[in-house]
Amino acid sequence: MIVQSQPLPFSQRLANALPDAITAGIFLYAWIAPLRWRETLVAELVLVMLVEFILIHSAPFLGNIVLASDAALKKRLVAFAGFATMYSLFIGGFALGFKSWWPVIAFTWLISAKLVMLVTDRHHTERQKQRMRGYWGVSAGLYLFAVFASLFIPLPEFGITRQGAAYGITSSGGEWVSHPHIAIAAGFLYFGLLATTKLVEQPTWWRNIKQHGVKTSQGT
Repeated sequence: MIVQSQPLPFSQRLANALPDAITAGIFLYAWIAPLRWRETLVAELVLVMLVEFILIHSAPFLGNIVLASDAALKKRLVAFAGFATMYSLFIGGFALGFKSWWPVIAFTWLISAKLVMLVTDRHHTERQKQRMRGYWGVSAGLYLFAVFASLFIPLPEFGITRQGAAYGITSSGGEWVSHPHIAIAAGFLYFGLLATTKLVEQPTWWRNIKQHGVKTSQGT
């Protein structure tokens, strides 16, 4: 099956990239001035990274219930809402464990950012499926890259010069607790790279993504 290879309009790519760019900007702000906006901002952004990790791992399930069907947009949005409701219960338990509503807020923001791509490309369902499957792999790869890069590449502390407890992180151990600037740097790298990827996206990137069990390529 030939999937449309026309590049997305810049306005659409910008809409797709904007939520991740905003998130990256918040991570950068916290890295430079961790206590200026909220005293617990660093801890809350660490939770954002944990919630994003959960969402990346849930992406194949999301695809099965939303993108594997040729149903109308309204039905796919209903399926998406069902998925979000189910996972919100899990995130709610997460919030109770941390005694904070921030995981719920983070989940709502991150799931909304993913919903943008479903809505803006609503007239090209085959291309949409291809792109979404591609971005699941891209997201996982960028997340791992950002985490390992922040662990092994010396990065400046900027404003985050103390251990996690000073910023509201209640966990008792781990590199992100001892050196919280690492977690914030990883978040900035991950969301910044994801936003850049969406902004400069080319249709040829997804050409060989499997679609309905068949590789899509020109001439098929």
